[in-house]
Amino acid sequence: MTRARALGRAAELPAVDRLLALAARRRFLPDDFSRTLGPEPLAFDGDVVTQMLFDRLRPEDVDEVVARAAADPELSRMPPIGDDPPARRWLALNYGTWLGMPAVFERTGLKPDRPPEGIHAMARGPLAAAGGLGEADLVVDAIRSAGADVADAGGALDFGCSSGRVVRVLQAAFPQVDWYGCDPNRAAIAWASEHLPGIDFSVSPEEPPLPMVEGALGLAYAISIWSHFDPEFGLRWFDEMHRVIRPGGFLVFTTHGLQSVAYYVEKQERSVLQAREIVASLYRHGHWYACEFGQDGDDGIVNPQWGTAFLSAEWVLSRLCPKWRVLEFAPGRNQENQDVYVLQRV
Repeated sequence: MTRARALGRAAELPAVDRLLALAARRRFLPDDFSRTLGPEPLAFDGDVVTQMLFDRLRPEDVDEVVARAAADPELSRMPPIGDDPPARRWLALNYGTWLGMPAVFERTGLKPDRPPEGIHAMARGPLAAAGGLGEADLVVDAIRSAGADVADAGGALDFGCSSGRVVRVLQAAFPQVDWYGCDPNRAAIAWASEHLPGIDFSVSPEEPPLPMVEGALGLAYAISIWSHFDPEFGLRWFDEMHRVIRPGGFLVFTTHGLQSVAYYVEKQERSVLQAREIVASLYRHGHWYACEFGQDGDDGIVNPQWGTAFLSAEWVLSRLCPKWRVLEFAPGRNQENQDVYVLQRV
């Protein structure tokens, strides 16, 4: 073989390597992206907060909610309050709040005001009237899985609280805790501050730090927040959580992982082609990120470091340990989509 031919073959090798890698990747990844791992439950998995609030009601209160819901034209088209205990508890609290029943507010501590159209809220309507019951259950389940009690937190922060959908429920369940909520959406924070007394709301900056003293919190949680940070940028916010959470305190957060890829393909919300790209990036780099909010940003907030992120568990653990101790990991536990992590601040 001449030197010229040898150099030509060498020049072809990177392209050949790329083709072989692509072929191997296509064989490795099935088109349906099915998984045998996830969704997985937390070590402690229930509806603790929902049951706690429901148990404060008297039987006659529940009977009245059932009767009024059945007679209400709008609620009559919703799922009926049946005998299945978890569904009965969840529906009774939501419907009782939607109907504005004084006994429900007086006994549970839930609040009647709901954000109007134009104010950011993750869910609306009768099935979300009481607030984020399911997410509140998730936070408490996660902390109990770590062998701790939310009631002992002292100070607790809803990081990325929007208009207070989750923290309003937790404040009703655990009024002895000092509850905080922060979000960069000024209108949502202004509404929450006016309508949800007993919670300290503040507008958070788009970049760290938060206006909080070091070690102020025993708990912080973030539902689908790190799923929207550029991964390297998100590490700065993990460092900020480490600053404001005292040693031994907890951080509960959710983010997209491999289970999320399967979820979005099944729901036909992402193409198989893009799913392959995400999974390849997760295996190669540990993360995938795209600035998907467009020129209008996220509800008017434009930041190129905010978009959609997927993180592998390996990347999370390798970047956060040993500053954090990982106590619990439940892939896909959040709505059969996002992974749930429970970290303890070292």
